[in-house]
Amino acid sequence: MKLEILSKKDKDKLSNFLEQAYGLGLPRCQIIQSSKERLRIFTGDLSERELMILANTIRIETIGTYLAFIKKEDNEKDSEFRLSFDSSFIFKDATKNILDLDEEQMKLWISGQDLVAEKISSTYPFMLLRYKEEIIGCGKLTQNKILNFVPKERRIRHF
Repeated sequence: MKLEILSKKDKDKLSNFLEQAYGLGLPRCQIIQSSKERLRIFTGDLSERELMILANTIRIETIGTYLAFIKKEDNEKDSEFRLSFDSSFIFKDATKNILDLDEEQMKLWISGQDLVAEKISSTYPFMLLRYKEEIIGCGKLTQNKILNFVPKERRIRHF
């Protein structure tokens, strides 16, 4: 894996975006671009320099937690930034773009089903889904539904 640590400028852009979209701040961390479309968050004690030395010395498959899928387009409106299933749990203090689910909706969501979106408006198409006090994922709001991104291997089939 080729590690590319985000510059301070790009990290600040990401932090500003998270604040605007979800009311979140980034913890003290390194943000690593592990592929063209994936960002990872590392909150360990290694500095940027130490991470790069380690990456150049040994083969690193993964480091940190998968933070987000990014898709950059020439037209910024067509670009996407979706928090990963794993990182949505990290940001449990979000205050914006959250949809509270009832028990039935939660079961549908965790089993991999899309949800019907009734009268939901949001300034950002990706919403965090919360059941009681826990964030349980991130979905994309379309005209009439919320698209499910729970990985197949994490879905619960029977309750």
